Amino acid sequence: MQAHSAHHRVETLRERAPRVGGHPLLSGRRLAELEADLRTAREFSLRTIRPRALEFDRIALDEPGNFAWDVVREGGKLGLLSIVTPRAAGGPVDWACLRAALISEELAAGCGGFATLFGAHSLGASPLVMGGPACWEGALKEAASSVADPRPQIMAFCITEPTAGTDVEHHVWMHAAQTVTRADRTDGGWLLSGTKHFISNGNVATWLTVFMATDPRRPYETLTAFLVDSRSPGFSVVRCEHKMGHRASPAAELKFDEVFVSDRNVIGRPGDGMALTIAVLAASRPPVGAIGTGIARGAYERLLDWLREDPAAAGLLERQQVQIALAKMKEEIHLARQAYIDAATHFDTFSVGSLSGAPAMRAFGRLPSALRDNSLVRRSMDTKVGRGMVMEAMTRKVGNRGLTRTLGLSSMAKACGSDAAMRVTGMALEIAGLDCGALRPELEKCMRDAKLTQIYEGTNQLNRLEVFEGLVAEHAMSVLPRPEVTDRHREVTAARVPVGSR
Repeated sequence: MQAHSAHHRVETLRERAPRVGGHPLLSGRRLAELEADLRTAREFSLRTIRPRALEFDRIALDEPGNFAWDVVREGGKLGLLSIVTPRAAGGPVDWACLRAALISEELAAGCGGFATLFGAHSLGASPLVMGGPACWEGALKEAASSVADPRPQIMAFCITEPTAGTDVEHHVWMHAAQTVTRADRTDGGWLLSGTKHFISNGNVATWLTVFMATDPRRPYETLTAFLVDSRSPGFSVVRCEHKMGHRASPAAELKFDEVFVSDRNVIGRPGDGMALTIAVLAASRPPVGAIGTGIARGAYERLLDWLREDPAAAGLLERQQVQIALAKMKEEIHLARQAYIDAATHFDTFSVGSLSGAPAMRAFGRLPSALRDNSLVRRSMDTKVGRGMVMEAMTRKVGNRGLTRTLGLSSMAKACGSDAAMRVTGMALEIAGLDCGALRPELEKCMRDAKLTQIYEGTNQLNRLEVFEGLVAEHAMSVLPRPEVTDRHREVTAARVPVGSR
């Protein structure tokens, strides 16, 4: 592996995205915290990830289940396993989407696979975060406190099935999705059965957030999220995939053979699964766009190091066509970064992420841990009202139109970043050619990693359809539940309506 060049000065967040420094809600302490996160992630990537990227890529090719627990432990101690975890559960709560995206770019510049490893963990945690305070104890807190263990607790997100992939991520196609998994009611909980496919980190996860329909004939209306302990009877790993890229994060096929999940481990309310899926994707696609941006930047930096330092590249940097190509690569990276920062700041400031500042959320977060564990508090959180707290707030404060626009911006960021990764890695390979020594396998890996970013988290074709729906046609999905209307609310509303207008 090439050593990191001293030519690369670390850009500040203000330099990478000049308008961020002028953002009215991103100043002072908040901006300083994000700058510190950026430096920490970059140092970790350069020190630990980039030097091992090719080595681990080769190991994982021969042993598709091999997992870098030592890297996970080190990253966990730096907070990379609690990027989206609420403060009440042991992590930071502010600016989670932007923070996750900025960190993802840094990790991906070292290795796309390790960025996916930590990103898939955050993806698995996201349904619990959006499930509200009722879901913040237990798995989230255990995972955050396990970073010093030989094998820290990893999470995974399970929605894809052998016969249902992109369609389970779309609010219209889900109506006709050929789902084969199911959750059947039983005493005190549910029995989960079926197979989940292409699950990142699935074979190493302690906790899985699993989406299954309680009535396979009506997958859209009955999709429900469950928290599953991988140590439960009936759960098994069928196999790990033989992957082309992102090998540091294994993808597994998982089998559920009547795995019992208690009512307490239902995330949110039964039937809220589609709305929760859309909200999670709106949060996770900016970081995926950032992973694509990071892969592109990693290829660009490696190429620039080679052009400046390797005798085999002598004279190339002085050629105008090479200078124009490098400028084009820099342009692609910069514009992709702006797309994911736009989407992430919108999510955090104006959309779902802003709900973390709701009075009920803040009040729960301020409760001492002992009080949050109190049986009376737990019972209040486990009610229909407690479990529906976030979804009701999302319905009232974000709305279907707001969620559709948020998803459109996030989908645009994902498509932009992943396409930029393919274009930049291709250009880097063309400039370097075949006779570039140790650089060649590094750039080839970057291109292999780039391709997956166009496919996972919804194909780019699906993402662009959601850009059309949210930003071109300006549609409004009908995925959020209608607000609960109490009898008292009806009485008050009726009393306010003039008699002659009824």
